[in-house]
Amino acid sequence: MVPRRWQVPLLCGPMARIKATDTGTKVARRQVIAAAVIDVLAEQGLRGLTHRAVDAAVGFGSGAVNYHAPTRAHLVRLALDELFARDGVVAATHFADLISTPQIPMAVVVDRMSAFVQEMTAPPARQRVVARHMLLAEAQVDPQIRAEFDAHRGAFVEFAANIVTAMDHDYPAITAEVVVIMIEGLIQRQVLIGATPLADSLHPIIAGLLRSWTIE
Repeated sequence: MVPRRWQVPLLCGPMARIKATDTGTKVARRQVIAAAVIDVLAEQGLRGLTHRAVDAAVGFGSGAVNYHAPTRAHLVRLALDELFARDGVVAATHFADLISTPQIPMAVVVDRMSAFVQEMTAPPARQRVVARHMLLAEAQVDPQIRAEFDAHRGAFVEFAANIVTAMDHDYPAITAEVVVIMIEGLIQRQVLIGATPLADSLHPIIAGLLRSWTIE
């Protein structure tokens, strides 16, 4: 089952810019603003997250963003909702069908995980990864943001546990936590740490980690 918090209708393509007049809805404007907040966070960091910077990014004119998100906290909330929704769609695209597949071969899981990590570390998802880590720093001093991250990660672990259960594994909860840790680490390695991203070696690395980390 796909977590409910991921079942959010997206009116625009990933990180795509759309004009609010194309839909005539406040929802469309909020999504454009949320995408712009993510871009500002990824390109300028938390210090650069101001209403003026987001105004410039969306091109709505001075003060337009303030109407939909009057405080910095509102900007952060829009970004979090957008991040979680879009990342959930990517995860569901790669893994949702495996939940109803009995006794999933390990090779299939390795292929799907490799494809997921590759998509999450390439544009446009790469921008979201950087923005997410900016907001994770903020979460260390903001309990509300921390709670949002905890809930989202918990949903991802639960989602992974459903897949591990379909693999007929004896310890789905523990194994799902290990798998999510591995995915998080690989995404961080690809985007934030490594001087050059892993390419051809990503698939065998995932296969090796799964074989060594999966509890028998």
